[in-house]
Amino acid sequence: MYSLYKFFSFFIICFLSGFSFACQLTNEKSPSGESNSPSDANVKDVGCPIPLTKGVVYGTSLSKFDETYLLAELKVLLADLCARSFSHLPSLIHPEKGLYVDAKGYWTYAEVKKDLGDPNGYFQVYYFDSKKLDEKKGSVGNLTVRDVFLSAKQVWVDFYAGSSEEVEVRFRFAENPKLERYLINPSFMKTEGKWYLLRMF
Repeated sequence: MYSLYKFFSFFIICFLSGFSFACQLTNEKSPSGESNSPSDANVKDVGCPIPLTKGVVYGTSLSKFDETYLLAELKVLLADLCARSFSHLPSLIHPEKGLYVDAKGYWTYAEVKKDLGDPNGYFQVYYFDSKKLDEKKGSVGNLTVRDVFLSAKQVWVDFYAGSSEEVEVRFRFAENPKLERYLINPSFMKTEGKWYLLRMF
């Protein structure tokens, strides 16, 4: 079981390296001078992939292996955020425990998957599409979660280990730290040897 867990972690890290390279290629300009990456009028993709580094670890119950594993899962989520599609999110959610999408809103696994397929759903509006977010709120200039992370330039992630199976995460920004307040501290739980995302950022 440990060997399988270690292999899975290695696979995630390798995937991230490949995805980071792919993001850099995507952001390069085509011969015509136009960017190949999808972008809003208000947001440039110059911050993708979003640089994420481990910050401070509070508590002593997390192993170095678990720290590396959780950091890899967060990098997968931020890579998806850059790509405007949480394609890997379902694999990080426990199929029975579901996900808290904000401070109070709990969704089942099926509800998360359904919303991810909705072009006007919660994730699409609040995480990716500033135009739709403005329409939703009835005002102009609202920041999506993607906008917030891209403004940071560099992100550190601190781990608060309540136990060896419960961890809360806090993001810190190199630039525009006041925008950190737009985010909820995500949390993870360990079940049957695997870490799952319990609360979204």
